[in-house]
Amino acid sequence: MKRVMMSIKMTAIALTAVFTMGISQHSFAETGTAAELVFIGNNDNAPVFQLNLNNAENGEFVVTIKDASDKVLYSEKLSGEKITRRYKLDAEESELIAGTTFEITNKATNETSVYRIDKKTKVIQEVVVAKL
Repeated sequence: MKRVMMSIKMTAIALTAVFTMGISQHSFAETGTAAELVFIGNNDNAPVFQLNLNNAENGEFVVTIKDASDKVLYSEKLSGEKITRRYKLDAEESELIAGTTFEITNKATNETSVYRIDKKTKVIQEVVVAKL
C-alpha cells in the first residue's frame, strides 16, 4: 500500500513539474524575434544554414559572416520583408566551422544579432540485455 501511495505522489509531482515548465516556457517565450538562424543539414560535407528574417515591414539588413579570427568570409545587403536565405559554409575541415559568426544588422534601428556556430560531438553507446 505504501508503494502505491508513493507511486501516486511521484506521478502527481512529475505531472505538476511538466505542466509548470510547459506553461512558464510558453509565457516567457520571446515573440517577434527579428532573425532566426537554423542548421538545416550538410550538402557535399559542408554545413548549410538558413537565415529567416521575420520583419513584417520592408526593411534593409546587412548580413556578415566571419570566421573565428574575425576575417569577413561573406557580406551582403538584403532588403524586403520575410526574407529567407541559405548559406553553405565551404571548409576543407569541419573544425574550421567552429567559431564562425553570423551578424545580422537592421539598418533602420542599428540593432545587431550575432549567432556563433559551434560544433559538438556526442557518442552514445547502449548496452541491451535481453532474456532469451
